[in-house]
Amino acid sequence: MKQSSLAAFLGICLLSTTALADLSDALTAFKISRYDQAFAEFSYLADEGDATAYYYLGKMYAQGLGVPKDDTMAVEYYKKAESAYNIDAAYELAQILLAGAKTADTPEFETGLRYLKRAAYAGQAEALYELGEMFAQGKNVEQNYQNSFGYYLMSALRGNAAAQFKLGLHYLLGWGTPQDFENSVKWLSRSARQGYVWAQQKLAELRSTHPAVLNIPDAYAWYSIIAAYNAEDEVGKEAMVKRDELLKKIKKKEVLIQMQRNAREWRPIPPEKSVPKNDLLIIPTPIIKGFNDPESIQTMLAQGEVLLTDGRKYSVSQEMIVEASITKNFSKIEKQINNAVKKGEVEAYAYYGDLLRSRFQNTPAAVDWYRKGAEEGDPYAQYQLAKCYCEGKGVDAPRPSQCYAWLKVALDHSEDTLNLTIQNAINAIEAEIDDNELAQGHQLYAEFNKKAQEQEKKKDIISNIFE
Repeated sequence: MKQSSLAAFLGICLLSTTALADLSDALTAFKISRYDQAFAEFSYLADEGDATAYYYLGKMYAQGLGVPKDDTMAVEYYKKAESAYNIDAAYELAQILLAGAKTADTPEFETGLRYLKRAAYAGQAEALYELGEMFAQGKNVEQNYQNSFGYYLMSALRGNAAAQFKLGLHYLLGWGTPQDFENSVKWLSRSARQGYVWAQQKLAELRSTHPAVLNIPDAYAWYSIIAAYNAEDEVGKEAMVKRDELLKKIKKKEVLIQMQRNAREWRPIPPEKSVPKNDLLIIPTPIIKGFNDPESIQTMLAQGEVLLTDGRKYSVSQEMIVEASITKNFSKIEKQINNAVKKGEVEAYAYYGDLLRSRFQNTPAAVDWYRKGAEEGDPYAQYQLAKCYCEGKGVDAPRPSQCYAWLKVALDHSEDTLNLTIQNAINAIEAEIDDNELAQGHQLYAEFNKKAQEQEKKKDIISNIFE
């Protein structure tokens, strides 16, 4: 009888362990506010080293969800998640540290700002917006409208409604950019379409009063929307008065009917639909000193960082990344990467290599994707592949000759941003490599160049056939 009870007990424990190991169940429990269950499951997964579980445990401690609020524990778990390149954890960590920093000369502010920049560099929209706010308001930094414009633009492109509103104001007032009423209306409209009431107000005001962008019917429609969605607030009541004033100025009945229909049928759109994907491709990324200028990037690379940027450029969403961490199935991401490469965006290979190496802790798989990018001529992929060979990470052993050859190839293809970093790496390996390995490195370098030239000839032949 005792043996039977023991077997039953062990069976229950095994079933519990299996249930606790399911990240999907843990996330579901969190979403439906079953925090006791979520905490138990995330705790088990955290013991197994799961970065997503670290993030959610940090969130639960930070907000007091199912556990007593505890910033110290929140920071501990957020740091563990951030070390696996969970950009949301980096942002949340920054928020806690910056909130506790009274001045810019405290260690908390310096560390918080570093985490905020790291999240922003990877395309975290809220982090980019917060940096824009810092420079627009001069919060613990010197006020700089060029910097705030740049950060707001990068956040706005990622669908942040508040950033789109602030960007519209920068264009309107000429802060950090030449005054541009057309762009002002465009970005205010994108924010307004998400339901951001301050953008709706400013857009309606411009459309009803400013000669450069005057459009009375459009202003009427926006005031109608504000009034309908904020009927009990002063904002809504004020909009109702202004809407009724504009009613007298619309002479054509059919135009009025159409605007009234537009207002009735209006619904807010989600952030990801507010900006055409093409804008991510054609609008150049602003270069901000101390964030993404060549010197800053060289410093990051010298410290062993990966330049994990925003995957939306390659149609890789955060939802896809979380799903892959749950299912361990990367086929959706790989499909998007291969599609991007077909369109000529060969840098997508290195992005995926960075993602595998940092978020999924899978350096051997990252090496395979770096190699694909390297063979397509991407200097960043060539540099990261060389580093893996230098350090023996993701490969069977350090291979100085392969490292040296790929660094030389990368130097041939790189621009100013990477040049100094690659040259420093070459100098370092030349000081340590033996003569035999160096000779092999030169031979491999020559072979790589010959292969690249042959590939270019094939591309030219194919191109001539289809012309």
